[in-house]
Parts: sequence; C-alpha cells; structure tokens
Amino acid sequence: MTKIHEINLLGQSIWLDSISRTMFESNVLSELIKDGVSGLTSNPTIFDKAVSETNLYNAQIKKLHLQGKNVSEIFEAIAVSDVQSAADLMNEVYEKTSARDGYVSIEVSPKIANDSSATIDEAIRIWESINRPNIMIKVPGTKSGAIAIRKLISIGINVNVTLLFSVESYRRSALAYKDGLSDYLNSGGDKVSRIASVASFFVSRIDTAVDNLLDDGLLKGKSGIFNAYKAYELFLNIFGDEFQNLSESGAQVQRPLWASTSVKNPEYSQTLYVDKLIGPNTVNTVPENTLVELLNNATIENSLKEFKGINDYFDKLEQVGISIDEITAKLLNEGIKSFSDSYNSVLERIESKSLEV
Repeated sequence: MTKIHEINLLGQSIWLDSISRTMFESNVLSELIKDGVSGLTSNPTIFDKAVSETNLYNAQIKKLHLQGKNVSEIFEAIAVSDVQSAADLMNEVYEKTSARDGYVSIEVSPKIANDSSATIDEAIRIWESINRPNIMIKVPGTKSGAIAIRKLISIGINVNVTLLFSVESYRRSALAYKDGLSDYLNSGGDKVSRIASVASFFVSRIDTAVDNLLDDGLLKGKSGIFNAYKAYELFLNIFGDEFQNLSESGAQVQRPLWASTSVKNPEYSQTLYVDKLIGPNTVNTVPENTLVELLNNATIENSLKEFKGINDYFDKLEQVGISIDEITAKLLNEGIKSFSDSYNSVLERIESKSLEV
C-alpha cells in the first residue's frame, strides 16, 4: 500500500497534473495507476511542455501538416490522441469506481473563457472527437463558464471547472452543476450516475500573491489553504441536505479538486498543500515533482475537519490592506492569460516542428 492508497481510505483521490505521450510509450502511467493515481489533468501549459520535450509528436505533426491541417487543428488532434490513450488506460479505474474516478481532463481554448456559446460548441466537439466516457472537459470558472457548465452537464458531458480562485466563483460553478443535473433529469436523462464533475480550486498561487504583499511572517503561507477551507465548507453546505433529492436519483456530488498544489516557496514543506487538504469527497491533482514528495513524505490524516480562525485570518488581511476578493479576481485574469500564452506557445512550437519535419 502506498501513501496514495492511505489517502484514498480517507476519501480523497489523487490525480496527476500532467500528460505526455512519453507516459504511454514508457508504461509510466500504468505504474502510476498501480501506485494509486486515479486520474489525469491537462492544460495548454502541460501540452506545450510535452510537445517541446520529445520527438514523439513529430510524425503526427508531419502527417497532419501534409494533409493541410492548420496549427490549431494539429494541436487539437495531438491533444485528442493523448487523451484517448490516457482514458483507455484509466478505463479500468473508471469502471471499478463506478464512474467516480478514472478521468482524463482536457481544456477548451482559454481564448474563449468569456464566451459561453463558443465554449459549449468547442466542448461538444472535443467530447465527440475523443469519444470516451471517462473524460472531463475543462471549462474556466468565469460567469460565462457557469452558463456553459450548466448546459454541458444537462446533456451528459462531464466537466472539470478550472481556474477557481474565489469562494464566490466556486459557489457559482457548484450551483451551475446542480442546475445542469436537474435539467438533465427533467429532460428524461436516465444515466445521471455517470455524470461527473470536479471544481478545480487553485491554492498555491493565492499564497504566492498574498505572501508577496505581507510583512508579517505569521500571516504567510496560510491564505491559500484557508481559502480552500472556506470553499470546502461551502461544498458541505451545497452538497448536503440541499442535494438529497438529486443524490436519491443517483447523482454524484461535484467534488472540490485542489489544484496548483506544488509548493512555490522553498521554506515551506513540499507536501504542504497535500497534508493540509486531505478529506472526504475531494481530489488533489499534483504535478510530478509533488507526487514524488507525496509518495515519500506526505503526512496522512484527515485535515478537512476543523476550520478554526479562518474569518479572523481574513480580517487581519483586510486590516493590512489586502483584499482576498481583489487578489482572486486578479489571479483569474492572470490564469486565463497564462493559459492563453501557453496555447499560443504550443501552436508556435507545432508550426516550427511542421516546417522541420
């Protein structure tokens, strides 16, 4: 039994925030599944890294280029192919957990984060192209994203809500999921138990942003975790008694997924955002370096059970002129820009490779 399996016993799933063709060629993913990893997440930054670090994509890039595909079409084809391969390897986990785990997430273009119609159209196209039940379409947690989430869930498409920084944006996304489930059932849907969603709540980026504004060392390294605790409290409320009717119909809760869980400050424990965020009905998606630290050094205990001093902490931030609402709004915009930049970067990389091969 690995530390991941021990965490599983406390109700949390561990997913890997990475995907690359190298994982399939070298059987790395198969070994990770044996260790307990039960899902994969991806984004444009991850695909940019994957394409840049190996030549395994060159043949496909050449073939698609010669077929007259543009760089966006080539990128989508690459992403679809990798996600299909990963989903096939994860299918056994998906079946064993009755559609709770075993998912691979792929993101719609961040350039349409504020366009609900375009997001819905692209999500449907990607879903149909991959044609696997155990994938999730990543949709940014913007106001427009919430509209898309409700629609996609209502037609049975699994959604990973990404780039959630504020508790209010989490609330909006969770309610969109619930409304989507109701729409699905009201339209005669009969496989509601197979619809799944996670809400990717970002952690370390908040700590970095807040810590950079603080002089008081006692306040540092807590904002991201305390913000996640507030989201988890809201999760317990939204998916408690209010969710009972949907639950009785077979619906799954939308689990909070802790994202951005690599530690940016070397003074903090490398498993800080693992140790402090273990609890029932959650997922932690960790990058490869954090996964190694988790397997070797994580402290396994239910840390999502007592939430003392949270309001006092945020009051103290306000007293020193730091607004968590302003911080999270800024981080959302920066996150969209960062993924858009990575999206442009991977397109440029593909264009360069198409001319080389």
